[in-house]
Formats: sequence, structure tokens, C-alpha cells
Amino acid sequence: MRWDLHGIIIEGDTNDNGLADWWRRSFASLPRSTAVPHLHLRLALSQTAPNPPAREPDFRQGDLLAYYVDGNRVVAHFPRFGQLSLDLARGQTDSRLLPTALSTYGVLEDLVAIGLSPHLRRRGLFLIHAFAAARDGRALLLVGGIGAGKTTTGMALLNDGWRLLSNDSPIIKAGRQLLRYPGLLAAYPETLSRFEATRHLAEKEAERDGRAKLTLPAAQIWTDVWLDTAPIGAICFPMIEPRADHALEPIPAPQALAQLLPHAIEQWDKGVMPQHLAVLRELVETAPAYRLRLGPDVLAVPAILRQIV
Repeated sequence: MRWDLHGIIIEGDTNDNGLADWWRRSFASLPRSTAVPHLHLRLALSQTAPNPPAREPDFRQGDLLAYYVDGNRVVAHFPRFGQLSLDLARGQTDSRLLPTALSTYGVLEDLVAIGLSPHLRRRGLFLIHAFAAARDGRALLLVGGIGAGKTTTGMALLNDGWRLLSNDSPIIKAGRQLLRYPGLLAAYPETLSRFEATRHLAEKEAERDGRAKLTLPAAQIWTDVWLDTAPIGAICFPMIEPRADHALEPIPAPQALAQLLPHAIEQWDKGVMPQHLAVLRELVETAPAYRLRLGPDVLAVPAILRQIV
């Protein structure tokens, strides 16, 4: 399987039919390609993961993952989910994933992004953990942690006719451009029930007494929803609060940059960090940033956000 991601041809293969099906659904928004690939990513399902290198890691994120860097070769070891081996010089990532990587919500998407992002950074494309949508040719970046409200806010925008750039990992490029990154929408039935276009999905799930997040392609709900690229118009950091209405508060550029960093920078990748920081700094210096304090009426959010993009 080969896809064209902004002129970079990505070839993916796997030894598992379930992984192959997920890949086809998740990357369906990208054009398929027969050109010679620039990047190769292999997802292999295994009952056991390789042992990590027998030394202290160069970077550790708690007990979740550890990075071992040896020049252009990088090992990302996930004790609970498997291991990625990256060859940055050749543009290759090989993985051995445990079954828990497939059964744990959100892990597979994160592992694929981790396997691709170092290669993309070396080609001037920088992923950020966020939701991105656009209206009238200008993009809005929604940045926040789990439970901040970015998915619900993002779906409110799509329901209002905005176009989708990414539900989880949009690409930032120099010149303050946001670029599409593929993926599936994921939302709880409670969130889906708030919008006319998705209410039937929530009702169907309620019949099965389902409470887990539903995962589906955005184009299944809104036709022609994907947009390839747009200049960024504004950055928002949503926060759900016990309040009656919504409010926007401007954030100065240095504060916005500090809030972006945890969602964008991988600390082990020091070689491209100056370029990465320069792109983020350009972003906050040219696009206004706001704290979006969210009240309960999600259908009223798009009207507020239209004003700032």
C-alpha cells in the first residue's frame, strides 16, 4: 500500500489482515500512489516484543516508552505495546507490535505517528497533537490534552460546514501552513448525540448499550470534508469549565508557544529541534492565540470561532 502525503510517498505493509484493514480505513483520505516510495513503514504483529538495548535510554517518558538513539538509528521501546526501530537515513521504520497495541484505544494511531514523524520532520513537516479545521480558506488549530474538549469542539465545526485537516495530528510547515494528516474520527456516543449529522450513530450505539468511543471515517458523515492545506488563522486552547457560556481570552505569543511545546516537540530528536522550534515560533508570532473557555452549548461554538479566523 502506498499513499501520497504532500508529495512524500509512504509505503506501508503488514503481516496482519486486521492491521491492513485499519491502515486502509485510516489513510483512505490520502491519494493512493504507484510511485517509488520515500518512506517505508512496516507494522508486524507479534506475541513477543524485542528486548530494549542493554543500556540506559537517551530519553524516557515514565514507564510508557524509552528512546535509544545511535546516530541515524533510533529504537522506541514500549514495554506494554511493542517496539519501533527507525532508520532515519533510509526512511524506514520497522515495528513489532503486541496485541495490546491493537486492543487499547488510541495506541495504534500514536505508534504510527511516532514511526512516521521523525522522517517527516527531516523533510520539513512537523506533526502536532491537535484538531485542525478550516473555513473560508483559513485554518483553526485546537490544542489540548485528553478531556479538554478539542474533539467535541472540532466536531461542532465540521457539523457547521468547516473542512477537516486532521482530527489528531495536523502537519505544520514553514510559512504557517497547516497540512492534512489522515486518521479516523473517534467520539463517545454522548458527543455524537449532540449533532444532527451523527445523532443516528449515537442512537444505534445506545440500542446495543454501548459506551465506548466509536471510530469511523469523517467522510462517512460529511461528504467532501477533507481539505489538503490552509494558512493558519488562529490557535485555540479549549478548556471545559462549569460556566453558562463560552469565552475567548487572548494569550500572548510566548505563553502560546510554551503551551504548544508539550504537544509538538519530541525531546530525544535534538538534530531537528532548532528548525522545529523556529516553525512553532513563526506560528505563534503570526497567528493569534486564545484560551477557549467552553460552556455547555456546543452548537454555539462555531459562531464564536468564525470571528477569529
